[in-house]
Amino acid sequence: MNIKNMFTALVLGLIALSSSHSQGATTDSAYQSAQLIVTIFECILIALPTAGLFLVVWSRWKHLRFKQLLQTALNSSLVLMLISMLTINQLTHDFSSWLIILAISHTLLVGVNYLLVKQHTNRVKSTLTGCW
Repeated sequence: MNIKNMFTALVLGLIALSSSHSQGATTDSAYQSAQLIVTIFECILIALPTAGLFLVVWSRWKHLRFKQLLQTALNSSLVLMLISMLTINQLTHDFSSWLIILAISHTLLVGVNYLLVKQHTNRVKSTLTGCW
């Protein structure tokens, strides 16, 4: 699945989620816009761990520099995920259990990738020092 198809699926998911929230509702537009923002952040919270997992699995066959850049991106996505969770908490005053599970799984994923990068770095260092 390429990036264009993933973006299309994300947009269609946002439309479906926002339309299901507003069906039959007679609320004001401020509530609807807040609900749309919550939906966007929920999609971010779903997309980050999923994309991170695919990238970590794919990076198993990549070079050390790619893994280091991926670790930097995963660290940034973890911060983005925490900010998104705080935003959802402020807008809805409620945490759902699946958001907490996604945050824990993403944190574990970042930790596992850190350990893989550290293992690869140590292997490269021992190979380079063994040559001398």
